[in-house]
Amino acid sequence: MAVHHLIQFPILFLIPALLLLFPSLFALSVSETTCLPSHNDDNHIACELHQIKLKISQLESILEEFMQNLNQKSLYLKEREEIIEAMSRKIQSLQSTLDAIKNESTRADERLGALEEEVRSLWAASRKINFDIYNLESKAQDAENRLEKVTSQVEKMSDIVTEQWIQIQQLEQALQIAEMRALRARRQVGFTRCTFLKFVNNRFGNHPQNLFSMLDPYVFGKGSSLNSYISQALHQLKRGFIVAKKYHHQLQGFIKQEMERNEFTAAYANSELVFFLASALITFPIMGAWVFLSSQFS
Repeated sequence: MAVHHLIQFPILFLIPALLLLFPSLFALSVSETTCLPSHNDDNHIACELHQIKLKISQLESILEEFMQNLNQKSLYLKEREEIIEAMSRKIQSLQSTLDAIKNESTRADERLGALEEEVRSLWAASRKINFDIYNLESKAQDAENRLEKVTSQVEKMSDIVTEQWIQIQQLEQALQIAEMRALRARRQVGFTRCTFLKFVNNRFGNHPQNLFSMLDPYVFGKGSSLNSYISQALHQLKRGFIVAKKYHHQLQGFIKQEMERNEFTAAYANSELVFFLASALITFPIMGAWVFLSSQFS
C-alpha cells in the first residue's frame, strides 16, 4: 500500500505544468479579440489567418515546453521508482536479517550462559592457581633457607678439607725435598762406591763383590737412615691421602643427602654430579692455595 502511494505521488508534480497552460490559453483568447470586424472580407480573413498561425506557434511552444516538463517528470518518476525498488529490496533484506537475528537470539542466550559458566570455572581455576603459587613460594623460601644452611655447612666442610689438603701439600713438598735429598745422597754414595770399588779392585783384585755385599745392608738396607726417612715421608703422604679420601666420601654423602631433601635438586642427585661437586669443593681450595703459594715463592 505504501509503495502504491509512492508511485502515485509524482503525478502531483504534473499539476504545475498544467497551470502553465492557462496563461497561454488566456493570451490566445485575448489575441482573438485583437482583430476588429471590417467591411473588407479579405483583410478580415488574413487577420484571422494570422491569428491562427500565431495561436499555432504559441501552442507549439507551449506543447514543446510541456513535453520537456513531462520528460523531466517521467525521468524523475523513473528514478523514484528505482529508488523505491531499491528501498523495497533493502526492507526485505532487513526483514530477513531481523528474522535471522530473532532465530539466533535463543542460541545467543545459550552461548551466553555457556560463557558465563566458563568464566566461573576460570575464576575457580584462577583462585586455585593463586593458592598453588602461594604454596610454591613458601616451599621456595623454605628451600632457599635450607640451601643457605647447606651452603654454610659445605663452606665449613670446605675449610676442613682445605686444611687437610694444605697438610697433604706440605707432605708432598716434604716428600719432594726428601726425594731430592735421597737422590743427592745416592749420587754421593754412588760416587763413593765407584771410588771405593776402584780402590778395592786395585787392592784386592776379585774381591769387590764380596765387599759390596758386606756394605750394602748398611747403606741401602733396612737399617739405613735414608730409607727410614723416605719411608716415614711416604707413610705420612699415604695417611694424608687416606684422610682426604675419607672426607671426600663423607662430603659426597652429605651433598647427596641435602640435594635429596630439596625437591628442586632431588632429580639431579645422581652419583656423577655428587662426585663432581665434592671433587670441586676439595680441588678449588687446593688450587687456590697452590696459586697463592706459587705466587709467594715465585
